[in-house]
Formats: sequence, C-alpha cells, structure tokens
Amino acid sequence: MTVLPVALSVKVDVSIPPETVFHIGPVPITNTMVSALITTLALILLAVAVRVFCIPRWRRDDSRTSGFRLFIESMVNMFDSSATEQNGAYGGFVGPFYFSCAAFIALGTLMELTGLRPPTSDLNATLALGFMSFVLIAFFGFRKKKAKRLIHYCNPINVISDVVVPVSLALRMFGSVFSGYIIMHLIYGLPIFARVALPAVGSVIFTLFHALIQSYIFMFLSMSFIGEAID
Repeated sequence: MTVLPVALSVKVDVSIPPETVFHIGPVPITNTMVSALITTLALILLAVAVRVFCIPRWRRDDSRTSGFRLFIESMVNMFDSSATEQNGAYGGFVGPFYFSCAAFIALGTLMELTGLRPPTSDLNATLALGFMSFVLIAFFGFRKKKAKRLIHYCNPINVISDVVVPVSLALRMFGSVFSGYIIMHLIYGLPIFARVALPAVGSVIFTLFHALIQSYIFMFLSMSFIGEAID
C-alpha cells in the first residue's frame, strides 16, 4: 500500500495493483474484475434492450425521434464513418469492434462514480485492450499485404515500433485513469468544508472527461494504426 500525503494533511491509501475482494477457489477476484464484470453485463443488457425494444419501434416509425435515439445513431455514425475513412473495406468490422471497446472504456471509467474502482485503472485491463488492437493491426496488415508485410518486419525498428503500440496504448490509458482515480480519492479525503463543491467539479473533470476522452483516443489511435498497416 502506498500512502499519498497532500496539503491539509490529507492521507489516502491507494495501491497501484487492484485489491483482492474474495477468492473463487485458488483464483483471486479483484475489485477491478468485479467492476469489469458489472460494466460488461450492463453493456450486454443495454444492447439487448435496444435491439429488442427500441430498434423494431424505430423501424416501424422512422419519424419517431428521441434524445436517446439521436445519441445512439450519432455514435454509430461516428464510428462507422471513422472506420470507413481510415480502414476502407475493413471498416465494417473495425467500426463495431471499437464501438464496443469505447463503450467499455467509457462506462468502465464512469464506474468510479458508484464507488467502485474503474477496470481501466488496472494495468491488466488496459494491456488486454492494447493487445487486442495489436492483434487486429497485425491481422489486417497481413490480410491486405500478405507476404509484403513480412518485409516490413525485416527492419528491427519496425518490429520494435509495432510491439510498442499495445504498450503505449495501455500505459496512456492506465496513467490517465489511475491519476484521476487518485485525485478523486484525495478530494474525498479533504476536510468537510472543502468538500462542498469540489467532488462535483472533480467528477466532471477527472471522471466524465476521462471516460469520454480516453475512449475516443483509444478508438482514434487504434484505427490510425490499422490504417497505417494496410496502406
């Protein structure tokens, strides 16, 4: 455990590794694993609800509009258009995949508002997301260029640069979300007179802002790397 002292004698215990909350046999279950499971289940339930209840109604009456429908359609259009623009014929797969990843990153980061540690503040989770992007970059690169892609790896610098991609994506997201997580803990640890409005302001800056910007950055950089691999 690392003790982080700040002004006004505030001390908050924050550990970089996630904390174990219980065990399933020999397998430790951490707080970030719990929040990741809740995030995943929430996204699945939301997707099923939209597909079963909303989409059929929208198809029957195309003139029916609502804020929720406009939000969903704008998000789908943004990811589809970005994937098509940067990844061409592969956009039909890349767009939905990174829409799912961005939704997980955004909602997972917002889990902090419920008092749970965000899954994206766990380096294991961000490394897993970065590794998935690395696999897609390599797959589409070989699929488009085939044997020519092997020539790319004849240069050791290209090998290093490709291996660094998932690590850089993971560390960037982890550092940003975890720093916001620490700052919010410090804010909640301030004396009561200093916590009148600071938590609300901090939640917007260090939680909501991180949820939106990190999901967008991850999506944009990953699509850009795939675009470079297939050019």
